[in-house]
Amino acid sequence: MAILKTQEELSALYNTITEGKGKPINHWEITALLETYGLRDIDAQEEYGVADLFVLAKHLVVFIDEKKGYKVQSIQTIKETNMFKRIVHNYIKGLAFSLPMLVQIVFTVVVGYALWSSMNASSERATAISLGTFAALIITGGSAQAIGRKGLFYLKLGEQVLAKNVSYVLLIVGFILIAFLFVVLTATNFFFTIFPFDIYMTAISYYVLLSIFFLLLSIFYVFEDYLSIVLLTLLGLIFVYGFHKVLLFPLASAQIYGLILLNVVVGLVVFRKLTKLEDETRSAEGANLPRPSILFYSLLPYYAYGTFYFAFLVVDRMVAWSADAANHPYIIWFNVSYELGLDWALIALILMMGVTEVSIAEFLYKINNRVTQVRFSNAKEFSEEIYKFFKKFNIFFILFSFAVTVGSFLFIYLLNKTLHLEFLATFLQQPTLGIFMIAAVAYFFLVNSLMNILFMFSLSRHHTPVQSIGYAFVVDLFVGLILSRAFGYEYASVGLLSGAVVLWWITFKEVRTMFKNLDYYYYSAY
Repeated sequence: MAILKTQEELSALYNTITEGKGKPINHWEITALLETYGLRDIDAQEEYGVADLFVLAKHLVVFIDEKKGYKVQSIQTIKETNMFKRIVHNYIKGLAFSLPMLVQIVFTVVVGYALWSSMNASSERATAISLGTFAALIITGGSAQAIGRKGLFYLKLGEQVLAKNVSYVLLIVGFILIAFLFVVLTATNFFFTIFPFDIYMTAISYYVLLSIFFLLLSIFYVFEDYLSIVLLTLLGLIFVYGFHKVLLFPLASAQIYGLILLNVVVGLVVFRKLTKLEDETRSAEGANLPRPSILFYSLLPYYAYGTFYFAFLVVDRMVAWSADAANHPYIIWFNVSYELGLDWALIALILMMGVTEVSIAEFLYKINNRVTQVRFSNAKEFSEEIYKFFKKFNIFFILFSFAVTVGSFLFIYLLNKTLHLEFLATFLQQPTLGIFMIAAVAYFFLVNSLMNILFMFSLSRHHTPVQSIGYAFVVDLFVGLILSRAFGYEYASVGLLSGAVVLWWITFKEVRTMFKNLDYYYYSAY
């Protein structure tokens, strides 16, 4: 062990580590400055003759008052903005995530078909298209989460080249996953003949085209360009309408050609967006991404979460559609009554989804504004204030969700009373009405859970979201299987509700703990 340095040498060290810094409060802060400077306990022992950095910091405390010319730290608070305008803006922004789905629903109701849906499709075709769509959502869910998170992360840091490079890398990974599932599904159907060739070809065609479409759309979330997502979805609908009504293609062909053309257009737009990213602010990180093992390890929670999330959303349909397999030509058969109930509840889900963006935006606005005004000695008071905000926002969400659900019901009910359309009357018949009510409540718990998960992701807590969505998927599957086989296919919706409640309870408990100890969770996240 080296001999302790002289006071002059210790003073020089102190001046070095505090250069351009504010005045330290105590030896704990000096220890942090030593670590930031790059010193380790072994350095403290070999170079300065003390046991560790904490001891070395105590030797440096005497220089706190001796040094002059500390950098004056100015605390900048976030500029106050109109809360109502913030909420409206962020609600519309939140809706952008689900607007393509709403556009698809509206177009189907008004015209009778959309990009991949049709009110007049046969049960065989509806089954094939649905299976292809579900597979596309599940296989691209993880990639979309990873691309959106990592690409946006680099853009926020001003690392445009890294944002471009990671987007290309994760797109390639996404396409590999799509191809892998394509091979698995094709081989499985070839050896076991689960579906006839024509039905399988329809399903796999929609799977490939929609997978490419969903994967490419994830790039727009990197740029937070939600308007383009809506406009491109509308463009795809125009393509399908043009092929079918103008060129007189059969609807099946019109949808396939429309999706192909749409993917070409979206691909070109994505390529242009990424190539326009210039290296304007190259930092020390340069243009090299982390090693593949590190990159994918850091993104693994997002891949897992995205995959389980979409699997959770569709598994109750698979359970319901396979409940009466003995009376169907295939193991899974499209169920109109069940699908109508869920599609009706989707209206409420879409409108509730807008609140998720409001919740995280208001949370970050409040916490980032208050954290600059609260002293470290008042950490408990700070946590309690944010927790009160959390409780008030949940009360608001409950009231809003109730209004949205009632509004969704009244919309169909009054529309049916006014227009007397036969297909609208089916919504109000059992079991569709009951499925709607159960699914609407399930979506309430789901969206509330997503708000909790966003809070956790914003504070770098990934374990609970992945674990909870995995548990929710298992509960959804097994509760749905048991009840649908015992009482009827419509009880698969109870599986959806049970899984959503489990998801909410796990995430709620974690977030409640976080908010009660927010000072720790906030500072340990960065």
